[in-house]
Amino acid sequence: MYNSLKEIKRQIKDSEKIILNDDNILSYGSNRICYFDEANPSQLIKIARHPENWVKDHRQSFSEWYISTSLVSREKDCRISHCQGWVRTNKGPGLVVDRIVDDHGQSVTLRKLLFRRELTVEQAVCLVENIVGNFFTNGIPASDFNIDNFVIEGEHTNKKLIMIDGFSPKKINLKTQLLLKSKTLSNCYTNRKWRRTKSRFTYCAQKVYAGDYRFAAATPLSDISNRSSGI
Repeated sequence: MYNSLKEIKRQIKDSEKIILNDDNILSYGSNRICYFDEANPSQLIKIARHPENWVKDHRQSFSEWYISTSLVSREKDCRISHCQGWVRTNKGPGLVVDRIVDDHGQSVTLRKLLFRRELTVEQAVCLVENIVGNFFTNGIPASDFNIDNFVIEGEHTNKKLIMIDGFSPKKINLKTQLLLKSKTLSNCYTNRKWRRTKSRFTYCAQKVYAGDYRFAAATPLSDISNRSSGI
């Protein structure tokens, strides 16, 4: 993993600087913000919330990049958004990932599909469990089955979901390194995470499907900032 970090820093240093606009923020979490790259519409860039401490905020990005480049062959049907590499931006170092879109060129999350009632709750759970099975085949240690971490790819009738975030451990430590090197341990980890999350995931899906506007959108960035800062 140390050699991977050296390679990441080399890629950042050698890249041309990309200018990102806050109008192009697509999603956000407690540690990272995801931007649409106007110059490359087929790609997104994940940026650290705190550029001055980007190594800490990008810990999950490191494991995502490692999984995408080291564990997963692009010839396989693996249900993750692939990582393309690392770049310099005006917002700090960023991880470039594939932008997953439907047949109309739109990024539509599982939350939106449920709110529009294009999928039932039972179908949503089944589709995620299919992804869990896909991860068993490929040895992907997924950690976060948040409803917003799934986006539909291609025609809606095909009901093919891709996991765009949370398909790796959140931290880089000895446990993570063992998970990334052992398919057996990885599968146990993914299965345990999904079992612990399934009831909460189903509850959220039911609320969204029922049209509860408190569950109709992801948490605002200001709320996440307050929670992460202890306010």
